Amino acid sequence: MGVSLVLGISMLRQGGIHGNDFKHLWAGAFLLDHGLSPYQPDQLFRVAASQRWAAMNPYVYLPTTGLLMRPLAWMRYHTAQEVWFWLNWGLAWAVVLGGPGLLRMRRADLARLVGAVFVTAAFPFYRQMTAGQMNVVMAALLILAAAALRRRREPAFGLILALGFAWKISPALLIVLAALMGRWRAALWGLGFSAAFILLSLVCFGWPVHREALSMIAEMGYGRSTWEALGNDFYRDPFNQSPNALLHHLLTENPYSRPWLALGPVFANGLTWLVSLGLFAACLLAARGRRLDRVRPAPRDPPRASDADVSLFLAGTLLMLLAPSLLWDHYCVQALPALMWLFGQGLVTRGPTSTVAGLAIAILLTIPWLHQAPWWREGVGIPMMSLRLWPLICLYGWLLIESGRREKVKGAHDQSASDMPAIDE
Repeated sequence: MGVSLVLGISMLRQGGIHGNDFKHLWAGAFLLDHGLSPYQPDQLFRVAASQRWAAMNPYVYLPTTGLLMRPLAWMRYHTAQEVWFWLNWGLAWAVVLGGPGLLRMRRADLARLVGAVFVTAAFPFYRQMTAGQMNVVMAALLILAAAALRRRREPAFGLILALGFAWKISPALLIVLAALMGRWRAALWGLGFSAAFILLSLVCFGWPVHREALSMIAEMGYGRSTWEALGNDFYRDPFNQSPNALLHHLLTENPYSRPWLALGPVFANGLTWLVSLGLFAACLLAARGRRLDRVRPAPRDPPRASDADVSLFLAGTLLMLLAPSLLWDHYCVQALPALMWLFGQGLVTRGPTSTVAGLAIAILLTIPWLHQAPWWREGVGIPMMSLRLWPLICLYGWLLIESGRREKVKGAHDQSASDMPAIDE
């Protein structure tokens, strides 16, 4: 932790925090707070000019994100940037130190070690912190949601999922997953709280801004990008680790690679849909298996959700990353809860094969990588441009397999037996 603190102070003092992503988060919240729309490029560019920023990214979030970021928009930019940096630093260490206890991991020490190495040395975490992204907050919400699931606190589970959706769009998938897992009350709580956040946002910012937000979101998707008229093609950028980006690098004429086969964007996007549907179908089958397992003879509900339920939920947090058209390399920070669970539950210490596989996943999610390097632009090098995609898929599959394992919850059957009437011999 001390090393991480020294590195953080050093980055701030040496001007290493460029804040390319925090700029549009702060600017979007600032514009919304002043009754203006962050979905109009000229408004964002005016803020950029007033702050003397050289570049600006589009604001691609719901107005609810601006609502949550509003306190930072009340500060001067440089003050807000430092507050945001240390807030993320503290939250990251809270996830590492507190997460294993919240999820009652068997090998909490090992989970904390892996988390500490990630927060201290992982390149995606470095990218997250220098860019001022929002992945750490999302990772903290995911840990809290998994802890609420673990304790069967369904209103809290739903509230945290709704906060995730208010923060970013993709966690809406987790509300759907809660329903698929048979956690209907949690899903309904999630929908209710989400509706409340959106209603509050409508009251604060008005319908026209929300209509523009929906229009901006519609510009994102497979083979599409926001601000395309300004020359952006985020869906196939080398740092985008999504299946859609990989398939465009492999199968379409593009500025970043010499494709294996030039089959065109329609084919690449169609194949992306098949991949995403396949990933979702695997999660659906696992969720159905959990529901069936839950309705088998069980005299009483256990006091906590099983390891298999938590594994399925954390697999869903990875599907949340894999399905959209954008999976920037720093999004791997959101996989930290799943990675810590893998080590903290002893899943990597079952034998040499699992140990090697677990270490390979951790290393590939951590090591520095130059995704746009010339040697990844053709031939067998192209899949290496998407280096972070492969460990995420492997971790996703591993957790789905774990969700199929049955776990006898200690005390549940013993308690049920004690409730049965005695039989005289």
